[in-house]
This record gives sequence, C-alpha cells and structure tokens, in this order.
Amino acid sequence: MKAISWRIVASSITMSLVYILTGQLELTAGVGIGEVILKIVFYFLHERGWNRISFGRSLHGTIESVMRSPPVTALLSSSALDAVRKMIASDIGSIIITDGKSHYGLVTEKDILGRVLEANRDPAKTPLKEIMSSPLIAVEQNQSLAKMLKTMHEKQVRRLAVVDEGEIVGIITERRILEALI
Repeated sequence: MKAISWRIVASSITMSLVYILTGQLELTAGVGIGEVILKIVFYFLHERGWNRISFGRSLHGTIESVMRSPPVTALLSSSALDAVRKMIASDIGSIIITDGKSHYGLVTEKDILGRVLEANRDPAKTPLKEIMSSPLIAVEQNQSLAKMLKTMHEKQVRRLAVVDEGEIVGIITERRILEALI
C-alpha cells in the first residue's frame, strides 16, 4: 500500500507541474499515463538486473563463527522431560541425540510439543529415540554461511549439526545466524 500511495502522490505531483507549466489538460494526462507505465517497466527491468548480480549478497564468515559449541546432547534412552530440562538450562531450542558414540538425530522444542504433549504422552516416559528427527543433517565446519543457508533451505530445516573430521563440534541455527547479522 505504501508503494501504491507513493506512486499516486508522485504521479500527481508530476501531472500538476505539467498542467501548471503548460495549461494543457490533454498533455498532462498523457505525461501522467506515460510516466506510470514507463516507471513500472523500468522498475521491473531494474529489479531483474539486480537479481542477476551477486554484489552485496554474500555472507562472510564461517559456520564456526556463529555455531554453538560444544553441542548439547542427550542419549537415545533419555526422556523428553530430560531433554526439556537440558534445553532450559542451556537456553537452547534443540538437542542432538546420541548413544555416546554415534549421533542419530535432533529433538527440538516443536518435536516435544507435537510428538509428546499434543499426543498426550508422558514426557517422563517418552524416550527421545521415539520423537527425534532423523537422520541428523550435518555440514562441515569450514563451509561458508551462504552454503550452509543453502543446505538449510534445500533440506527445509532450521538447525544443522557442524562436523569437523567426522566429529560433531557444534550446532548452527537460523537464530544464531540472524543474531550474527544484526
């Protein structure tokens, strides 16, 4: 609405100037209509041109610069209630699920709300292995933030494990990236 209202104001000003300078109503209407059409066409071309240019779009830095390390983990056999307590204590929204050697998945606040509470399951008796999102999606620590964001977009996730030489060293979230950009 703001763009439309500005276009009306700007075109009205142009048309008023043309009428004041020429006194010709027909010329004023022609200039007004021509201005609106030409500006819409050139705005469209301008935006399409900038969409093809990567200047100013790249995110600098590495995942390591914004990841949370070390990651908070819980065992497959731990309960949803245990995970909630760890998340609250660490002020986080997700936890990596492991058996002590391998990492299997991720449990988020949303998983607990939907797969435990909404399903009327007892959080103290619901093991994480039954509610985790699996497999755990991971990215290499040395990747760029742009590549990591692309992975998040392609996999439709908001959290990724970060690995270095096969070992999980952290977790990266959309929230942490936004905090880094502000």
